[in-house]
Amino acid sequence: MDLTPIKQDEFAQMFELFKASMFPIIDEALGWDEAFQERNFKQHLKPEWFYWVEVDSERVGVVCHRYKEASLHIHLLAIFRPYQGHGYAQQVLVQLEQIAAGEGKAVTLSCFKNNQRAVKLYRTYGFKVLGEDDLFYDFGKVSHALASML
Repeated sequence: MDLTPIKQDEFAQMFELFKASMFPIIDEALGWDEAFQERNFKQHLKPEWFYWVEVDSERVGVVCHRYKEASLHIHLLAIFRPYQGHGYAQQVLVQLEQIAAGEGKAVTLSCFKNNQRAVKLYRTYGFKVLGEDDLFYDFGKVSHALASML
């Protein structure tokens, strides 16, 4: 599996992919406001943070992540419906954990509490809840390699 940076002209597509994967979750949690979601997406996420998830040169999903002071933070991990259930999300997490460990960083992310499939994935993969509010869990994971150095 490869994480391939998106091209600058593909950034416009990213909101539509975000919407396709997150609309039901966000709509249930707080109601979908198209203008707000699109504005927030474009103001807070940068094209250079997005990568295609590719298997044998086929695009099976998208991931958005960036470096923070102490972590590699995942903003979005979406595997397209026809490819779900094949372990691709786990493979992305493994790859990002290895990248983060190489930089001496943990992996963090936030997840809507009502996104039970994702919550289960992160917990199963060893992410711990670092904090929460009414809508979100803040998850974090330190790689085994990094933990052994601490």
